Amino acid sequence: MKNIFYCFVLLLMLSSCSIQFPTVLYTMSKGKLDVPKKESYLVVYQASFSDGLKADVAYSNESGKETELKEVSGAWEKSVTLKSGTHVQLKTFATAERKSKGEYKILVDGKVVSEYILSGRKLKYSFAFDLP
Repeated sequence: MKNIFYCFVLLLMLSSCSIQFPTVLYTMSKGKLDVPKKESYLVVYQASFSDGLKADVAYSNESGKETELKEVSGAWEKSVTLKSGTHVQLKTFATAERKSKGEYKILVDGKVVSEYILSGRKLKYSFAFDLP
């Protein structure tokens, strides 16, 4: 009986730790974009991390493969030209000592495909789509 009580207290303590530091996340897989089909597209990834946030960023590069960056902070932008039919993805995971804000935007040929703002101590943003 005593062991059951200790297990219950331990579980309660562990669950309260995860409540204090939740991860705020946004994940979306849009599928094929509704834009006119052409040979290639200019994709612009933008992210802005407020003071204290450091992020790991992964994005689809010019060859369609994933490129990873570590400890990105402040404003970040990357423009790539991608071929038709490419699977495009931007993933970030940011952490901070205190509640902070992350802003995300993806554009294809100047048209906003995704725009989102998250706030918290741990932020996870993931957005994927396929070019026509």
